[in-house]
Amino acid sequence: MITAQRITELVSEATAGTDLYLVHLKLTPDNKIIVYIDNSTRITINDCANVSRYLEEKLDRNVEDFELTVSSPGLDEPFKHILQYPKRLGNQVAVITKEGQKVVGKLNSVNEHSINIEQKRTEKVEGKKGRQTVINNVNVLFEQIKETKLVLSF
Repeated sequence: MITAQRITELVSEATAGTDLYLVHLKLTPDNKIIVYIDNSTRITINDCANVSRYLEEKLDRNVEDFELTVSSPGLDEPFKHILQYPKRLGNQVAVITKEGQKVVGKLNSVNEHSINIEQKRTEKVEGKKGRQTVINNVNVLFEQIKETKLVLSF
């Protein structure tokens, strides 16, 4: 039987010596294997193809049939790995905390414990004429994050 642990080990072997890393792995009961990989800059089709070829070589279809897909995570997929955050610095993100709070804004900074999101909004400020842009920086600990997604704007 093909196991998630075995696929994870093979992906680690395939990506050794590169800046590629495993983001997420889906393994269904009918042996559909979906591997999401990423890196710190820009994932290419060749990156996915190389990992796919390596996995194909190491898994034996004569023992157990499977369907394999190696891909980058889609833009609409939630972040699954801390290494995905630095790549998105300067982009708009939507964070949902475990308490249900939604924080939307520009991803300003990332460290090993938290992220910082800059929120801009216009509001009436006491003593000022008209509406003013107010900037609020929100720190969110990784342990508080339920889900983070990139906000796509067209």
